[in-house]
Amino acid sequence: MKKPYDKNKIGKFIGWGGEHLVYEYEKDKVIKFSLHVCLSGKSAVDKIRRDYHDGLKYFSGYILPTDILTWSDGKKCAEIQKKIECRFLRRNDLQNPLINEQFFDIMQRHQIMENETNEVFDLLGREGLFKFKLNFISNILVTSGNKLILIDFTILNLHPLKLREWPLWLIITWAKHRQKKLLSDFIK
Repeated sequence: MKKPYDKNKIGKFIGWGGEHLVYEYEKDKVIKFSLHVCLSGKSAVDKIRRDYHDGLKYFSGYILPTDILTWSDGKKCAEIQKKIECRFLRRNDLQNPLINEQFFDIMQRHQIMENETNEVFDLLGREGLFKFKLNFISNILVTSGNKLILIDFTILNLHPLKLREWPLWLIITWAKHRQKKLLSDFIK
């Protein structure tokens, strides 16, 4: 089974989020492998494709362009993105008028998406969800030029839900409620 990426171009391990293992790829990119894909195969790959499509629809200009490479009849995938210098969005960043404007644009788009689809975008990420007091958002990143970027494009849902995914479904259900409360507190 030939993979659509060059294994020899994978560099050092960068880190992991709630769903991805991330490695350097070539000199100026990263490659991300989804833990959900390891668990669920094709349905998770299909979800990644749908989520990216919907992310582009609602958050165009903020979503980091991503190549989604599939193999094994669509049961496996990797995501390749440009490597960027960035950091988590912090609450005090909202004092910058440029960042503040982009943040509230993202929030407005998020509300439109929820109203139209009854789905929510994962804006907090693993690091943000497990904070007691939210002082940063880990899925909204700030570049050195004060541009906001959504590096992940996960929608908090599982359709269709497989039996082996019920623990993930519980986490997602909890994350939806927690994100709503934490974002409200973050904006205050």
